[in-house]
Amino acid sequence: MRHVTLLDFLTEEEIDLAAEMYAQDPFHGYADRVLKRIIQPNMARINRALGQENDPEYLAYCVEYVVSTVKRVR
Repeated sequence: MRHVTLLDFLTEEEIDLAAEMYAQDPFHGYADRVLKRIIQPNMARINRALGQENDPEYLAYCVEYVVSTVKRVR
C-alpha cells in the first residue's frame, strides 16, 4: 500500500494556506473551505500527481485531519 503525504498532492504554499486557514478558524466548515479554496481549483493537477481520480471531499477531510493533528515547527 502506498503512503501519501500532503506534499504528494499539494504545494508548500497550499499547505501553508491550509494551516493558516486552520489557525484562523479550525471549526465552522474548515474542510469545506479547504475544498473550495484549495482542492477543487486544483483537481486536475492533484489527480495527475496522485495518478488517479480522487474524491475532492475526501481529500479535504484528509487535509483537515493532518492539519488538525500536526504541530508545525517554524
